[in-house]
Amino acid sequence: MLSQGNFTQILNSLMEHKGVYAVVIASIEGFPLTYRGKDSSFTAEDAEKTAALFSALVGRAKNSVEQIGRGSVNFFTIDVTKGEILVALEDEYIVIAIRDKKTVAV
Repeated sequence: MLSQGNFTQILNSLMEHKGVYAVVIASIEGFPLTYRGKDSSFTAEDAEKTAALFSALVGRAKNSVEQIGRGSVNFFTIDVTKGEILVALEDEYIVIAIRDKKTVAV
């Protein structure tokens, strides 16, 4: 498992990207390990909800890809009306970055 220092480095790096509103690093089980938002409007409750929901989605995505025999899931992007959500899978955790549409290059 990565140390808290490594998680902080990941958070800082991702938050520097244009348009990133929030980043959550979650366990595979859906518990937030750490999070950061651009402002105080992204709360611990938001991080908990995001971790739980995306953990479930990751499980479904992994199962779907395995069922069709296309290897394994490493990364996926969800295009939403307000921007995009980027999800990266590691062995022991999930990184979820939420980007605002108004700052995402088209």
